[in-house]
Amino acid sequence: MESREGAKKAVLFAKKIWRQTRPKTVEARRVKDEKIMKFGFPPFVLKAKVRVKFVVCAEYSDTLTIYHFSNAGEPLGAKTFEQPFEIKSEITKKSKLIYKFPRKRPSRA
Repeated sequence: MESREGAKKAVLFAKKIWRQTRPKTVEARRVKDEKIMKFGFPPFVLKAKVRVKFVVCAEYSDTLTIYHFSNAGEPLGAKTFEQPFEIKSEITKKSKLIYKFPRKRPSRA
């Protein structure tokens, strides 16, 4: 249940960032475990646990700020990147989207 609480804390932090700084988008993501080795039949996969379990990505016009969180939802630090597109594509490959701001709502016609 620690992971679920960590996800809640990461989403709350994403909401806080959205309200305070108003970036273009804010995403809360769960980082996938990395595959180390795959062998045998049926395939047996060894996976490495990651220390950073959740990330919050705040995308501004020319920068991308990534906030790191542990499995329990404790903040581990942040880093800002100047080329957001290259880093963003790498993050989307290695993580799963939990929550995103702004939310796409269906238009009422």
